This record gives sequence, structure tokens and C-alpha cells, in this order.
Amino acid sequence: MQRVLDRLRSLMSVTPVTVLVGGDTGMGKTWLARRVLAESAAAVKVAVGCRGLPPEPHVVTRELLSRLNADDAAGGGAYQVCRTVYAALAGAGAALVVVEDIDEADPDSRQVLRYLATRLPPGAALLLTFTPGDHPPLGARPASAAGVVEQVELEPLPAAGIAELAGRTPGPWAEQTRDLTGGVPLYVEQVLATPAGEIPPAALEIAQSRLAHLDARGRAVLWAAAIADAGTVPLVARICGFTAAEAGQALLDGVAARLLQRREDGTFAFAPPLLGRAVAATVPAAHRSRLHASAASAKQDADAPPEEIVDHLRASGQPDAAARHGERVAEQAVRDGDTARAVRLLRALLGEAAVPPRARAALAGRLGRLAITSLGCEDTVALLQTILAGPPLPQGLRGELRLNLGLLMMNQAGDPSGRAELARAARELRRRPALAARAMSALALPYGGAAPLAEHLWWLEEAERVRPRRHGDPALLTGVAVNRAASLMQIGDHRAWAIAAALPEDAPSPAERLQLARGFCNLAGPAMALGHPDAAAGYLRRAEELARHAGPSYPRARITEVSLYHAWATGRRDGLTERAQRHLTEHAGRPAETADAALVLGHLALARGEWQEAEDLLGAPGLDGTIGWYGIEFALGTAGRTRLATARGQWPAELEEALEVFRVKGVWAWAGELVDAAVEAMLQHGRADRARLLLKEFTADVRARDCPYAHAIAAHGRAALAAAAGRPEAAELFTRTAAALAAVSRPHEQARALENAGRCALPGGLPEVTAAARLFTALGATWDAARCASLLREYGGAAGPRRGRRGYGGRLSPREREVTRLVALGRTNKEIAEVLFLSPRTVEQHVARVMRKLGATARDQVRLELLEEPAANT
Repeated sequence: MQRVLDRLRSLMSVTPVTVLVGGDTGMGKTWLARRVLAESAAAVKVAVGCRGLPPEPHVVTRELLSRLNADDAAGGGAYQVCRTVYAALAGAGAALVVVEDIDEADPDSRQVLRYLATRLPPGAALLLTFTPGDHPPLGARPASAAGVVEQVELEPLPAAGIAELAGRTPGPWAEQTRDLTGGVPLYVEQVLATPAGEIPPAALEIAQSRLAHLDARGRAVLWAAAIADAGTVPLVARICGFTAAEAGQALLDGVAARLLQRREDGTFAFAPPLLGRAVAATVPAAHRSRLHASAASAKQDADAPPEEIVDHLRASGQPDAAARHGERVAEQAVRDGDTARAVRLLRALLGEAAVPPRARAALAGRLGRLAITSLGCEDTVALLQTILAGPPLPQGLRGELRLNLGLLMMNQAGDPSGRAELARAARELRRRPALAARAMSALALPYGGAAPLAEHLWWLEEAERVRPRRHGDPALLTGVAVNRAASLMQIGDHRAWAIAAALPEDAPSPAERLQLARGFCNLAGPAMALGHPDAAAGYLRRAEELARHAGPSYPRARITEVSLYHAWATGRRDGLTERAQRHLTEHAGRPAETADAALVLGHLALARGEWQEAEDLLGAPGLDGTIGWYGIEFALGTAGRTRLATARGQWPAELEEALEVFRVKGVWAWAGELVDAAVEAMLQHGRADRARLLLKEFTADVRARDCPYAHAIAAHGRAALAAAAGRPEAAELFTRTAAALAAVSRPHEQARALENAGRCALPGGLPEVTAAARLFTALGATWDAARCASLLREYGGAAGPRRGRRGYGGRLSPREREVTRLVALGRTNKEIAEVLFLSPRTVEQHVARVMRKLGATARDQVRLELLEEPAANT
């Protein structure tokens, strides 16, 4: 709108000039006219509105003459009247005349306005507004005899304009608002100011006004079209009970009344859709239920989307029929692999208070079973809690609802109290053993909760004891089987491999396939954490293939999460930051589905020396145990925060509490990173005895477990203790550890071991430090690489082969790219020097070159987007 106002200001700055502003109701014609009047410096300013005046000849002309303080000459001939108005305007000198809604003016007055538009006296400006119709407001577009005639057509607001009007960040909401309102400013403003689900008063008033131009049949047809959101003549005719010819003519009348538009394919639609909602709101209550019932019947015969039929059945006061139809549709959606659609439909049905209690509980049971593999569980959790708190239900049904509630709370909502719901469900499901075993198998997963391992193993055996051997829901039994394999894999139990190998490659139903996908994903994470990267990759491939046709779902989100973790751990960093950031954004607000993405981004930031970014990311929900999970993410998150504190020279206050979690649980198989970070922190702060005791405790537990990564970490800890004590074998111990870490595809940890081996043997250890620096550089770990480079400079070594200085011309060198990134993140020269192990003077020179090459005159002009493409190799 501001752009149009600026254009009007420009057009009307040179007189004489006539400007016609055309736009439908609500497009802002009046707002523009008032702004032009308010800002005009004209000596005489006159405004006349044509709407609502009596239908008399020259009524607008008389209004205009009156405001110009001229005598009424409307009784004379047409030419005499025109000359009289012209003389009055000429006598006013610099004058601005605004006439609104000239399409509503009487024919005689329009003739006078046409005369003025083409023959304005010097200094005069004429602004005419109109609503487009079948004919131009002044006849054919007038040609100017004196001055200029301009025409401005008001365009609907685009999504960006709607966001600007609302003062909000553009997004899908702006596109949805534009689709609903057609971009009409009046409707946009009212929709933004009206509570969701309510019809803005202006839209309702306009709909009622335009409906008043139709006869009784026309209103009935448009009511049917609005209630059913129907646009074809046969369907509308069927709903309202008229012939196709009658319905077709009524729809054309709706087009003439500016409520409908006719599409090229012959169908009709309310324009904008908001007017359709407003028309539906005007339907008398006595007709509403009947129209909805008729729409449900007609749409069933027309194979319309099932959700629409369910909505019409609900609105017609037939909750039982809606529930039956909706449940059948949900079943079909599940068979088609569209679980999310089934969940949406069941939620809508459960939102209907009139559904009988038993039917409501049955629908809730189905919803719960589906929701545990769907995304966005908040509404479902609240629904299940409400139903469980309501009238008593049969124990078996209550237990099933509680099982699904507990799984949702634990897996997706990040609510630790979900374990209590699962334990209670296991008791309530004594007579439904397959469901009871499913609850028990979830409680058996050691990652879930801070309970001792013995408790998890007890639940594991209970699940094995009660599960049916011959009969039962295949999806439930598959869920129990995959949980058993995952439980044993998480603790490094050798039996896990045989149980995992016995799982089927595929399954006949979508529900079973999703359980298998979830299971293989739950095997991949711990397999990687234990030091079996190839097996983890294989499990991930199987999980991805099984979930490929599932649509957006919780298992698919978790598969992506574990894939990010696997790529980070094995050093496959190309594009990893972008993929992790995209996943974090797409699933924002869901800790269980974003913990690994935040973890990966946090550790990548830590390796680049971006302390504040690392602190924010590593403090994300799901990485600190607050959501009730103490698995890989908790261990890695605490390890990252511990390393960050160590880098800053601080003692990690949370470390002892985190170590106590594993001490109470009684299993350390997946805590390798945390123990390694803890030993480093303890040695830095002079707590070698404490480090020695921790390492002894860790080694004693993992020795008999199938966890080669933990074994390599234990060796790294022994080497670190030897180095701290100044023992000569330390370098050799670190070298062996580096080989063990390479064998389990942990390149970052391998580089750290090589760096430590080199430090223990300086100056003879320069080759190891050089190899570490190159590996860190390949991984994008600029802080780690800079630390090694500093050590090499100190002892006269180099991270790469010595040759002549490479020229980069106007491109950024690798070092300048590192500096650019830190400048873009707001770091001072002193902070950059600390991260890159350079002198402040050297950093100052790098910053100056960076700003020169980027054409920046201030540090805040250096942005991360400038680093999207690396400098070209030459």
C-alpha cells in the first residue's frame, strides 16, 4: 500500500491532473484518498462521497458545488452545469477534489465528472475512486484535453505485504492469510485482528449485503455452496434440491453479486474464500443441519475426500455416523501408509463432545496406537489424559490408552513421568499379554530413565515371560522383539547380535514395517556408540528402506537424527551442518526429534572454537537428561559441555552429577566420550587421583562388554594418566590408541590421540602432530587444527609440505576464511587470537585483508553468507 501511496504522491505533484483509483471493496481506496487529502498542500481541499446519496439527477454535482461554496446550477443544461463547476474550481486556485465511489454516482453527475477529468483548470487536481464493474466508471477512458489523466489499479497484497502489515516475519501463515483473504487489505486487517475461527465483522457485513441482491433461490444455492464448499453445478444442485439449470443460474447470479467467481473449467468458487465462510455463517440454524446432512450424502456419492464427509456428519448432529465413517477412513489411511492423515482425522472426531463414551474410548485407543509413530503429539497426549481422567473404563481398554500415553510422553513429549504411566499400564494389562509385554519392553530400554540396570533387565525378562508365543497383534509382537534387541545392544551384550539378525527384513503391514524401522534405528545408535560403525550403517539402511513409504513420522525423524550422529562420528562432514540445521528447524520444539541435530551442531561449533554457539546448542533440551533419557545424547551433550568448560579454564560443575547417573545405572558402555572429557578435565584441574578412580570404574564395567570404542577410550585414559605422570611409555600408548580409534572410524578422536602422542615426544613427535593437524583440518575442526599449528610453529614444523607462498589474489585464503567466520559471529580480535592461537597483531592484519577483499567498511558487514562457497583452488 505504501508503494501505491508513493505513486499517487508523485502523480499528483504536477497539476492539472486527474487520477482514477480503481479497486474492489476493501482494497484501501478510502484510506488512500484520506491520506492524499491529509498530506495535500492545496489551498482548497474538497471531498465528496457518492455512496448513499438519494437517486436524483446531479446529486453529486450539487454536493461538489456546495463544498466549493458555489451557486447550485444543476437545473440548467448539461453544458451550463459543467461550465459552472469548472468556473467554481478555477476560482478556487490550487485545489484538490476527491470524489469517492463514482460508480455509485448518478449518470448526470458522472457526465460532469467526465468533463472535469479532461478539462481541469490550472492548479487543480482531481482524485476519483471507483469499484470496477462491467463498464468503465466514466465511460470509455477519457482523453485529456488539458493536463493528464492517470489510472491506478489497486492490487491485492502479496504475502510479504501481509507480513509487513502485521509487523511479523514472513512465513506460511502469510501465504495462508493471502489465500483466505485474496490479499484484500480490509479482510487482511480484520482477519489478523479477529480470534481464530471467527468471521471478521466486515466480511460478514459485505456477505449479507451482497446476498440481499439475490432472490430466495439464489440465497439457498449459495448457502449450499458455502456450507459444502462445493463448486460444481451438479453437486450444488443435489445438496440444495434444485435442478441443475436452477442451480447454475443461481451460481451465475452469485458471480454478478461479486460473491463468486467462475473458473475456466466451469466450476465456481467464493472469491475470496473468506466470503464463503461469511456466507456459511449467515445460514439460518434451521437449515444448517439439513444442508450438512445433504452434503455428506452427496459427497459420499461423489467420492469426495473422506475428511469432508466426516466433518459434515459431525456438523449435521450425527456423531455416531461420523465416528463409524471416520474410523473406517482412518483404517484405510493406515493401510495406505498415511498414518499422519489417520491421526488428524481421529483427533477431529475426538474433539466432538457428543461421541458416546465407549465409542470415544475406542477411537482414543486407535489414535494412541497410531500417534506413537506420528509427529506432533501434544494434542494427542492431552486427549488421552482427559479420557483417562474421565468416567471409568474397562481395565484392559484403560491400560491400552495408558500404554500409548506413556510411549508418547517418553518418546516424543520428553516427559519423564511417562515411565510411571508405562509401569501402571503393565499392571492394568494383565489380561492382554501382548500389550503388557509392549509396555514392559519399553521400560526395559536402559537409555530410558535413571533406574539401575538391574531394573531394566527385570522388565526385559518380564516382557519375555508374558509375551504370547503364537497369537497376538504382529505389530505389537514386532515392537517387543525389536525392543529386546535394542535393550541388549545398548549395554553391549553379545546376545544382541543374534536377536537382531533374527528380525525379518520386511513385514506385510505398514504398522509392522514402522516397528521394524524403529527397531533398526534403535539398533543403529548404540551400535555406533559402542564402536560398530559398519553394523550401524547397515541398520540405518534397513530402517530407511522400511520407513521410506511411511510419510512424515516419528521413526523417520529419528532415523534422520541417528544418520546425522553417524555422519558426525565417522567424520563425514560435507553438508552436515546444513542438514542438521534444516532438521533442527523443521522439528523445532520437539526435543526428542532434534537432540542429535543440536548435538552435532554443538560439537561442530566446539571444534571451530565457537564457544557461545556451542554452549547454546549443547544446552538444548534432550542433551541434559531433563526429558528422562540418559542415552547417547545425554553422554555426548555432557561431554561437549565438559570440554567447553575445560577450554575456558573452568571446572564443569555438572560433571560429577552426570557421572553419578552412570554409576547408579551400573553400565558405562555408551559413556566413552563423557569419561574421556572427564579425565581431561580432572587432569587439567590437578585431580589425577579422581581421574584414576573414574577410569578404573569405567574399565571394570566395559571390559566384558562388546564395546570396542569404550575399550579404545579406556586406553586413551591410561595414556593420559601416564603422560600426566611423565612416564615415557605415554607416547606409545597414545599411538596405539590412535590406531584403535581409526579401526572404529572415529577420526576426530584419532586426531586427538595423535596430537597427544606427538606432544609427549616433542621435538621428535612433530610427525604425529602434523598428521593430527591435517586430520583436524579435513574435519573442519579449525580450533583443534590451529592448536596443532601453533605447536608446530613453536617447534619449527609445518602442517603441510613447505613450498612457495600461495597467492589467493582477491579470494579469501583458508586462514582468512576462518577469521571471516569468527568476525561474522561477532568475535573481537582478542577472542579470535585466542581461538586461532595467533597474536592480536596478526589477527588485526587478517581482519584488514578480509574487509578489503569483501569490500566491507565495518565489521558488521561481514556475514556468514559470504562463506557459503569456499575459495576456488588454483
